[in-house]
Amino acid sequence: MSRLVVAVEGEVTMRAAQSLVVHPGVDQVALLAPAKSVHFPTVTSPVGWDLVIGSERAAGAGRKHGIPVAVTGTLDDQPGIFLGSPVGLALALAVGVDMVETIALAQPGEASGDSTVVFPSPIDARTAIVEHHDGHDIQVARGQGNLAAVMVMGSDRHRVVLDDNSFLTGIALAAAAVVGLDSEPGTAMPVWTRSADYLQTAVSMGLVIGERSAAA
Repeated sequence: MSRLVVAVEGEVTMRAAQSLVVHPGVDQVALLAPAKSVHFPTVTSPVGWDLVIGSERAAGAGRKHGIPVAVTGTLDDQPGIFLGSPVGLALALAVGVDMVETIALAQPGEASGDSTVVFPSPIDARTAIVEHHDGHDIQVARGQGNLAAVMVMGSDRHRVVLDDNSFLTGIALAAAAVVGLDSEPGTAMPVWTRSADYLQTAVSMGLVIGERSAAA
Protein backbone atom coordinates (compact mmCIF):
# COMPACT_ATOMS: atom_id res chain seq x y z
CA MET A 1 0.00 0.00 0.00
CA SER A 2 1.43 3.39 -1.03
CA ARG A 3 0.81 6.20 1.44
CA LEU A 4 1.92 9.75 0.70
CA VAL A 5 2.09 12.90 2.82
CA VAL A 6 1.99 16.30 1.14
CA ALA A 7 3.58 19.26 2.91
CA VAL A 8 1.39 22.01 1.51
CA GLU A 9 3.27 25.21 0.71
CA GLY A 10 0.87 26.83 -1.73
CA GLU A 11 -1.25 26.09 -4.75
CA VAL A 12 1.29 23.86 -6.51
CA THR A 13 1.58 21.36 -3.68
CA MET A 14 -2.20 21.24 -3.26
CA ARG A 15 -2.57 20.62 -7.00
CA ALA A 16 -0.08 17.79 -6.65
CA ALA A 17 -2.15 16.27 -3.83
CA GLN A 18 -5.28 16.43 -6.00
CA SER A 19 -3.52 14.63 -8.85
CA LEU A 20 -2.07 11.99 -6.54
CA VAL A 21 -5.29 11.12 -4.72
CA VAL A 22 -6.93 9.91 -7.96
CA HIS A 23 -3.87 8.13 -9.35
CA PRO A 24 -4.24 4.32 -9.45
CA GLY A 25 -0.73 3.79 -8.08
CA VAL A 26 -1.48 5.71 -4.88
CA ASP A 27 -3.58 4.30 -2.04
CA GLN A 28 -3.73 7.19 0.42
CA VAL A 29 -2.82 10.88 0.50
CA ALA A 30 -2.70 13.02 3.63
CA LEU A 31 -1.63 16.58 4.36
CA LEU A 32 1.06 17.43 6.88
CA ALA A 33 -0.26 19.66 9.67
CA PRO A 34 -1.04 22.49 10.07
CA ALA A 35 -2.57 22.29 6.57
CA LYS A 36 -6.24 21.33 6.55
CA SER A 37 -8.71 20.33 3.86
CA VAL A 38 -12.15 18.78 3.73
CA HIS A 39 -10.82 16.47 1.01
CA PHE A 40 -7.77 15.04 2.80
CA PRO A 41 -6.91 13.76 6.26
CA THR A 42 -4.25 15.65 8.21
CA VAL A 43 -1.32 14.04 10.02
CA THR A 44 1.05 15.64 12.51
CA SER A 45 4.03 13.50 11.46
CA PRO A 46 5.05 11.63 8.30
CA VAL A 47 6.36 8.69 10.32
CA GLY A 48 4.90 5.46 8.94
CA TRP A 49 4.20 6.97 5.52
CA ASP A 50 6.15 6.19 2.37
CA LEU A 51 7.05 9.58 0.93
CA VAL A 52 6.84 13.28 1.77
CA ILE A 53 5.97 15.55 -1.17
CA GLY A 54 6.49 19.29 -1.54
CA SER A 55 9.32 21.80 -1.41
CA GLU A 56 11.56 22.98 1.42
CA ARG A 57 9.17 21.97 4.18
CA ALA A 58 8.87 18.45 2.75
CA ALA A 59 12.64 18.14 2.49
CA GLY A 60 12.98 19.19 6.12
CA ALA A 61 10.32 16.75 7.35
CA GLY A 62 11.87 13.91 5.38
CA ARG A 63 15.33 14.68 6.71
CA LYS A 64 14.10 14.88 10.30
CA HIS A 65 12.23 11.57 10.21
CA GLY A 66 14.36 9.61 7.75
CA ILE A 67 11.65 9.36 5.08
CA PRO A 68 12.26 9.70 1.33
CA VAL A 69 10.91 12.80 -0.37
CA ALA A 70 9.74 14.10 -3.74
CA VAL A 71 10.53 17.79 -4.04
CA THR A 72 10.45 20.66 -6.51
CA GLY A 73 14.00 21.74 -5.71
CA THR A 74 17.29 19.95 -5.22
CA LEU A 75 18.31 17.63 -2.39
CA ASP A 76 21.28 17.86 -0.07
CA ASP A 77 22.45 14.41 1.01
CA GLN A 78 19.07 12.77 1.62
CA PRO A 79 17.09 10.09 -0.23
CA GLY A 80 14.36 10.96 -2.67
CA ILE A 81 13.56 12.28 -6.10
CA PHE A 82 14.16 15.92 -6.91
CA LEU A 83 13.38 18.69 -9.39
CA GLY A 84 9.77 17.61 -9.78
CA SER A 85 9.23 20.96 -11.44
CA PRO A 86 9.07 22.60 -14.88
CA VAL A 87 12.89 22.52 -14.94
CA GLY A 88 12.91 18.79 -14.28
CA LEU A 89 10.14 18.28 -16.81
CA ALA A 90 12.17 20.16 -19.42
CA LEU A 91 15.26 18.04 -18.80
CA ALA A 92 13.16 14.86 -18.94
CA LEU A 93 11.73 15.97 -22.29
CA ALA A 94 15.28 16.56 -23.53
CA VAL A 95 16.29 12.94 -22.93
CA GLY A 96 16.41 11.14 -26.27
CA VAL A 97 16.33 14.32 -28.34
CA ASP A 98 19.38 14.52 -30.64
CA MET A 99 21.59 17.60 -30.54
CA VAL A 100 19.43 19.68 -28.21
CA GLU A 101 19.53 23.28 -29.37
CA THR A 102 17.02 24.95 -27.04
CA ILE A 103 15.53 24.16 -23.66
CA ALA A 104 13.12 26.87 -22.55
CA LEU A 105 10.45 27.58 -19.97
CA ALA A 106 7.71 30.20 -20.03
CA GLN A 107 6.24 31.02 -16.62
CA PRO A 108 4.18 33.78 -15.01
CA GLY A 109 6.24 36.57 -13.53
CA GLU A 110 8.11 39.76 -14.25
CA ALA A 111 9.82 39.81 -17.64
CA SER A 112 13.62 40.06 -17.68
CA GLY A 113 16.63 38.99 -19.71
CA ASP A 114 18.39 40.02 -22.89
CA SER A 115 17.67 37.06 -25.16
CA THR A 116 14.39 36.23 -26.89
CA VAL A 117 12.58 32.89 -27.10
CA VAL A 118 9.57 32.27 -29.33
CA PHE A 119 7.00 29.93 -27.78
CA PRO A 120 3.80 28.60 -29.32
CA SER A 121 0.87 31.02 -29.39
CA PRO A 122 -0.62 32.58 -27.32
CA ILE A 123 2.62 33.00 -25.33
CA ASP A 124 4.70 33.94 -28.41
CA ALA A 125 8.01 35.86 -28.04
CA ARG A 126 9.43 36.64 -24.59
CA THR A 127 12.72 37.83 -23.21
CA ALA A 128 14.58 35.23 -21.15
CA ILE A 129 17.35 34.72 -18.65
CA VAL A 130 19.62 31.65 -18.68
CA GLU A 131 19.80 29.13 -15.84
CA HIS A 132 22.23 26.21 -15.72
CA HIS A 133 21.09 22.70 -14.75
CA ASP A 134 22.74 19.32 -15.33
CA GLY A 135 25.09 20.69 -17.95
CA HIS A 136 22.29 22.37 -19.91
CA ASP A 137 21.43 26.02 -20.39
CA ILE A 138 17.72 26.57 -19.78
CA GLN A 139 16.15 29.80 -20.98
CA VAL A 140 13.53 30.99 -18.51
CA ALA A 141 11.07 33.55 -19.87
CA ARG A 142 8.54 35.19 -17.57
CA GLY A 143 5.56 37.32 -18.45
CA GLN A 144 1.92 38.13 -17.81
CA GLY A 145 -0.86 35.57 -17.64
CA ASN A 146 -1.31 32.12 -16.13
CA LEU A 147 -0.02 30.03 -19.01
CA ALA A 148 3.24 28.11 -18.82
CA ALA A 149 5.25 26.29 -21.46
CA VAL A 150 8.11 23.83 -21.51
CA MET A 151 9.91 23.54 -24.84
CA VAL A 152 12.78 21.40 -26.11
CA MET A 153 14.12 21.79 -29.63
CA GLY A 154 16.66 19.43 -31.17
CA SER A 155 18.04 18.59 -34.57
CA ASP A 156 15.56 15.74 -35.03
CA ARG A 157 12.42 16.78 -33.16
CA HIS A 158 10.73 19.40 -31.03
CA ARG A 159 8.73 18.75 -27.86
CA VAL A 160 6.44 21.21 -26.10
CA VAL A 161 3.98 21.36 -23.21
CA LEU A 162 1.59 24.32 -22.95
CA ASP A 163 -0.87 24.52 -20.06
CA ASP A 164 -2.09 26.42 -17.03
CA ASN A 165 0.95 27.10 -14.84
CA SER A 166 -0.47 25.67 -11.62
CA PHE A 167 -1.74 22.54 -13.37
CA LEU A 168 1.56 21.93 -15.18
CA THR A 169 3.68 22.59 -12.11
CA GLY A 170 1.47 20.46 -9.86
CA ILE A 171 1.66 17.50 -12.22
CA ALA A 172 5.44 17.91 -12.54
CA LEU A 173 5.64 17.35 -8.77
CA ALA A 174 2.95 14.65 -8.54
CA ALA A 175 4.55 12.57 -11.30
CA ALA A 176 7.86 12.75 -9.44
CA ALA A 177 6.17 11.35 -6.34
CA VAL A 178 4.75 8.35 -8.20
CA VAL A 179 8.14 7.56 -9.74
CA GLY A 180 9.79 8.03 -6.35
CA LEU A 181 7.59 5.35 -4.78
CA ASP A 182 9.49 2.53 -6.49
CA SER A 183 12.92 4.10 -6.64
CA GLU A 184 15.94 2.41 -5.11
CA PRO A 185 15.89 2.95 -1.33
CA GLY A 186 18.47 5.31 0.10
CA THR A 187 19.30 7.03 -3.17
CA ALA A 188 18.65 10.49 -4.54
CA MET A 189 17.95 11.12 -8.21
CA PRO A 190 16.55 13.81 -10.50
CA VAL A 191 13.33 13.07 -12.35
CA TRP A 192 15.06 12.78 -15.74
CA THR A 193 17.04 9.74 -14.54
CA ARG A 194 13.81 7.84 -15.20
CA SER A 195 12.51 10.15 -17.89
CA ALA A 196 10.27 7.62 -19.66
CA ASP A 197 8.46 6.62 -16.45
CA TYR A 198 8.23 10.25 -15.34
CA LEU A 199 6.76 11.50 -18.62
CA GLN A 200 4.37 8.56 -18.91
CA THR A 201 3.09 9.27 -15.40
CA ALA A 202 2.67 12.96 -16.15
CA VAL A 203 0.68 12.13 -19.30
CA SER A 204 -1.54 9.73 -17.34
CA MET A 205 -2.32 12.66 -15.01
CA GLY A 206 -3.51 14.83 -17.89
CA LEU A 207 -0.39 16.55 -19.19
CA VAL A 208 -0.30 16.78 -22.99
CA ILE A 209 3.12 16.59 -24.66
CA GLY A 210 3.24 17.80 -28.24
CA GLU A 211 5.96 16.46 -30.52
CA ARG A 212 6.86 16.99 -34.16
CA SER A 213 9.88 16.44 -36.37
CA ALA A 214 12.28 19.36 -36.64
CA ALA A 215 11.72 19.51 -40.40
CA ALA A 216 7.94 19.90 -40.06
